[in-house]
Amino acid sequence: MCKDLRRYDTLFEDFLVNIALTQTQAVRIDETLSEAIAIFMSNYADLDVYTQGSYAMGTIVKPLTANQSKSGIGGEYDIDIVLEREEWNGPAKSLADTHNILVNEYTDKVDNKKRESCERVYHSRDLQTEVLFHADYVPVLSRLDGVCRYVARRSQDRWADSDTKRLKEWFLEYAEEKRFVQALIVILKRIRDYAELTDKFPSICIMAIVCSSYKQTLSYAEDLILVVKEIVKIFSKPYGQIVITMPTVNENLAIKIKPTDCDIIRVTFQECLAVLEGELICKDEPDLNKIRVHLSSDFPNALSDYPECLEALRNRNLGIELDGSLKKKDISECDKKAYTMKKTWYKFLGKGKPLKFIASTDYNKTDYGIRWQVLNAVGSKGRRGNLFKARGRDGIEGSSSNEFINHETESYDGTHWIKYFIYNKHTRKVVEIGKKFHVEVIL
Repeated sequence: MCKDLRRYDTLFEDFLVNIALTQTQAVRIDETLSEAIAIFMSNYADLDVYTQGSYAMGTIVKPLTANQSKSGIGGEYDIDIVLEREEWNGPAKSLADTHNILVNEYTDKVDNKKRESCERVYHSRDLQTEVLFHADYVPVLSRLDGVCRYVARRSQDRWADSDTKRLKEWFLEYAEEKRFVQALIVILKRIRDYAELTDKFPSICIMAIVCSSYKQTLSYAEDLILVVKEIVKIFSKPYGQIVITMPTVNENLAIKIKPTDCDIIRVTFQECLAVLEGELICKDEPDLNKIRVHLSSDFPNALSDYPECLEALRNRNLGIELDGSLKKKDISECDKKAYTMKKTWYKFLGKGKPLKFIASTDYNKTDYGIRWQVLNAVGSKGRRGNLFKARGRDGIEGSSSNEFINHETESYDGTHWIKYFIYNKHTRKVVEIGKKFHVEVIL
């Protein structure tokens, strides 16, 4: 790919922040898991309760709201809760016992549909967004102290070889080396959901395709284009020749996709690929609204908000935490004499005014670092946009006695903004973002 697509990383980073699971949704998942541990441990002394699936692997995407969805129906997010033990009596019986325990606790929230390997509870629906949250409770039989694991197959009343715990361990180790792979999977899942293919293109198939073909290029856009090409290539084959495999999974995952859905998947991603290549590669000024047709309204729509001087986190080898722990906090400015237009927009009169910005201070500085970012007004002598260590009163980068406090001096007329990124030094993932604080200067 001849064009350097790093220019668009800042757009994709804002996109990822917009589609990451919210803290409210993550808390609801954690509370449901805690409830499951309490409920089932009181019934089974030999039980091991843990999560599997997208939430466990950090690849869950925030569901579409009813307003975002093309069908007008809010999306769903979920948690898969594994109930592992060595003493399950039988596959069908284990599912029936799980169902009965859930009915005693959640009554009519329990879905009565007989699913192949789990029991489902619809826990809540958000009244504003119509987003639905459910939990799947999956009995798993373990043998030889967890060396072998089996999942129930209701229709055949048998235990089938399936070790999702080992899959989760493998993927998380893989993602440690490939820092941006989780972000790519989340983006692809948003494309799938927005195209209304959620039930046609399972998440594990997307993950398998990504992991088997992922190169980790220099940019989010190139990562995405290369894997979308691979998806088109795979689904251009006759159904009997489609092979989708993944380490620790002993089956061709293509069987999870209906033959009649393969062409729909191919056409959808082929159209998406044409737009991505046409706008990002072939044009100097891409039409972001055309990209939003495939990536949803959460993708930015104004290129002017992302000038070339704006440095991406990825340029510093920093990713974004996508598991629901990402926080967005207001920045405070300590000079209360400024004319307040709104909470994060101050107006200042006069050149040379000292400003002191304060970030969240709830972090151990041994484990967490911070980088600040300033974008000066259009026409300023230097627009900046780079990530930097906090400045002290002397204006020198890195001289602040507290890196969570940054000092600035207003020198240029116009509207400027400042934000910050707090990251985990071990995972290199951003865990908190300071919302843009605008400063309007009138000289």
